[in-house]
Amino acid sequence: MDRKPNEHFIRDISLEEFDHITDGVEDHVFSDGYLARKESIMKNATSAKITKLGAKVAVAAAAVIIATPFIVNAATGGELFDRLWGNENKKNVESHVETFVEEGKKDKDGNDNVYTITYPKIEYVESDPKDVERLLGDKIVTEPIVCTVGEYTITVEGIVRDERGLVVAYTIERAAGVNCLIYSQLENESKGAFLNDDQNFEFGFKEGSGKIWVDMERSTETKLYCSEYMQDYNHVFGPEFYPPITDHLTLEMTELKMTRNERWKYYDEHNDNRPEGVPESEVVKESKTFTIPVADKLNELELKSSEGGIIKISPIAMEWDARSGSKTSSRSEFTYPAPTIKIVYKDGSEYLVYSEDTNNVGYVFGSDYGLTAYFNRLADTDNIAKITIDDMEFTL
Repeated sequence: MDRKPNEHFIRDISLEEFDHITDGVEDHVFSDGYLARKESIMKNATSAKITKLGAKVAVAAAAVIIATPFIVNAATGGELFDRLWGNENKKNVESHVETFVEEGKKDKDGNDNVYTITYPKIEYVESDPKDVERLLGDKIVTEPIVCTVGEYTITVEGIVRDERGLVVAYTIERAAGVNCLIYSQLENESKGAFLNDDQNFEFGFKEGSGKIWVDMERSTETKLYCSEYMQDYNHVFGPEFYPPITDHLTLEMTELKMTRNERWKYYDEHNDNRPEGVPESEVVKESKTFTIPVADKLNELELKSSEGGIIKISPIAMEWDARSGSKTSSRSEFTYPAPTIKIVYKDGSEYLVYSEDTNNVGYVFGSDYGLTAYFNRLADTDNIAKITIDDMEFTL
């Protein structure tokens, strides 16, 4: 998809302002390729010759980077927003049935135990940079943060959040091959990638987790491009268990002295499977935490229905709380049978979010009072007319 560079900009930036954003602050080093492309983008955007960018842009200048994330997205060829909410490298999936053999299990006749899974239909749409700019504004951080432990490097490239969770883009690199995750197209269509227990590296964000989607087209054996749709633990479990996110996430990375499976076996043998009784030094080779800056939460809308409760929605996710709805107060859970959820816009167009055979979401999970869905495209919250769940209508 061809784009003009100016389509990615939230505002113009003067040469003087750009030249002085690093004055008096601590240095942060970006790659030569990143800086070269950014210089090219800046030249095209300003139609003027700018001074040499050099190799340093300040950490403390994050406010400028946050305010102009579309410069950074343009510097990556526009792939960042497309990976999170677009259709580049994503093919629409028709509903299909897959058959699997359950390892080590036999039926009553001694044959392999076979089971089937029905995968839902998934549709992706093109990401318009102008819509991304309008809906996200200064609420997305796109300053790359490079984190390294042992042989692994994780680069966090973009973060945006709302009241209930976050969407995070990052890459995982290892020269000998990235084997820390189990991933595939089918994993993308279901619960997402997960940690491989037969290797010695693990990572995660302290404040939340969710579904990891891996770009199967762009990724290679030595570098994975990931998008994680994360629930905020504070929102799910409450402040008595997890403090609220303020201005950062905490990325935890650990290289073990053994595989993950061997570690659990070691715990079992040495302390009745209680890891707190085993000194960390016995199983951990290196462990680090990294502070990842985040911007403010996205604004959200609240829609109500006397029959179905309350929906709170931001451009990246929605949460349905059915406890105050007359039609749903007696329903104990909301994942099965799946409700049909549609966002209807003022021009009459619709976004089918979720149904029995369609999952147009990045991640969805149910609770005992409703469900939360993280979108696989941005919801145009400026133009919502209503949201329907089955035969219930929710309006502003």
